[in-house]
Amino acid sequence: MSIFKLLRIVVLLSVLLVLVIGARMTERRLASWGKPVWVTIYPIAATADAATISYARSVTEENFQAINDFLERELSLYTVTLTPPVHFQIAPFSQELPPTMPADRLDTVAVALWSLKMRWWAWRKGRTDGLVTPDIQMFVLYHKLGGQSEMSISVGMRKGMYGLVKAYAGQQHSARNQVILAHELMHVLGASDKYTFATGDPIFPEGYSDPNKRPLFPQVTAEIMGGRIALTAYESVMPESLEQCRIGQRTAEEIGLFSRLVDH
Repeated sequence: MSIFKLLRIVVLLSVLLVLVIGARMTERRLASWGKPVWVTIYPIAATADAATISYARSVTEENFQAINDFLERELSLYTVTLTPPVHFQIAPFSQELPPTMPADRLDTVAVALWSLKMRWWAWRKGRTDGLVTPDIQMFVLYHKLGGQSEMSISVGMRKGMYGLVKAYAGQQHSARNQVILAHELMHVLGASDKYTFATGDPIFPEGYSDPNKRPLFPQVTAEIMGGRIALTAYESVMPESLEQCRIGQRTAEEIGLFSRLVDH
């Protein structure tokens, strides 16, 4: 191994170590919910058609107001009063795609390697976006409806304090996009999925927004990490917007709100 390659590896590992330490400190601070969370949104055109590019270029902070409305409403039930809960800032438009996720998510080596590449890529984007250093980076990949996707699913990574969100270009898809982004943001904040991966149906009781409802079905709203509104034990639908979503007790515990729960 050449000395230059060795030095490059040492520098890379040093940067990653700093990122890990910084992420741990950020995790502890965010769990206290004492200050608004700073989130940088990176609008990326994942398909090259003119409509997708135009829409991604037009994204502003106002496109994400529904997330703040959702969080203000839900956090207030756990005695958190932040206005706004999230400071969104928009990075310059880009067509640069992040590292491709491995096809086999059970391949731990491939996933680990992708995670390292992704952290490096996210760090580099943060160094060049010209914005205030955020707590969380959310990369929103806009696609043409029905087009081929470079990112088959959305993910939120707590360890790296970033999320990848597959979204569809067009104002008509905005409300659904915000549901997905809020779900992944909750992942970054420490929340776990509460649905069955094979079917997508929410898991009872933690994946239900109102597990004490009688009769239990149909549920009226979705628990944000359950992802869907349970109509029956075997049938569920996606919420149309964040107005149909709630933060349940288990999710509240995971993102640091459990000690602030109040009866409601």
